[in-house]
Amino acid sequence: MRGIKHFFSVLPIDTKELTIRGIGVQEHMPLCIVDRPRGTNDYLFIFFYDPVWIGTGGKPAFHPPGTLVLWAPGQAQHYGNRNQPYNHTWIHCDGTFIRNQLRANRLACNMPLPLSDPSLMEQHLIAIHTELTNQGRPDPVIVRNLLENWLRTTARTLQRQRAADAIPKPLLAIRHFIESEYASPLDLPDLAARSKLSVSHFCALFKRHFGLAPIEYLIRHRMHQAAYLLRDREVTISEAGRRVGYEDLFHFSKLFKKHFGASPRHWRSAGGQVDT
Repeated sequence: MRGIKHFFSVLPIDTKELTIRGIGVQEHMPLCIVDRPRGTNDYLFIFFYDPVWIGTGGKPAFHPPGTLVLWAPGQAQHYGNRNQPYNHTWIHCDGTFIRNQLRANRLACNMPLPLSDPSLMEQHLIAIHTELTNQGRPDPVIVRNLLENWLRTTARTLQRQRAADAIPKPLLAIRHFIESEYASPLDLPDLAARSKLSVSHFCALFKRHFGLAPIEYLIRHRMHQAAYLLRDREVTISEAGRRVGYEDLFHFSKLFKKHFGASPRHWRSAGGQVDT
């Protein structure tokens, strides 16, 4: 899937309170390591979908899929993977608003944080990108609200994760498999077999740790990928359906409408602004 990568040559919002310099959503990277000993002169927040090496000033360590890092200005940044491509979502931002939000939500900078749900960051950054690029004069209040909502929900998610039992590694592997192979035919017996659990036990554990049953999680992931594809006018609705695993256009449209409250055609014509 083609991702977003947008650095702003003319900053759409640039004040002491808030500056947005760039946004990336599901940007695919080749085999590489990024090494900035002095970091950047702003905050860099990155969510990694794949295993990567991460360093924040000390010796880099290997981290699993589903890792978030909030780098502070000037902090050493080291991340990537020389053995396989990786996928990440990120934002470069700065200002007193960001510092105050991090402090208010007790979000730790310069350390890897396990985060179970990447859709929170994706949805908020896509909405911010839309506001910054689709308006002649972006509304700073809207952007601040979106950033605050994302940081608050991220803090709440991290708090809940710390309070819950540690997620078993086989379940993390299955979730990563679903998110990587969502376009392939997947069923419960196969997924349960991969986790070496019975179907009933697998379903119960998956829902306990990720909040959805495995097939519901798969469908949600497919629908969000389809919504992203439909932002490209060169991609037909039937093609979007096929690329997320549905040859039957009627079935795909039915699932999409159930998830977003609008058919793919209506959702696209509304510019992806239909309430979910």
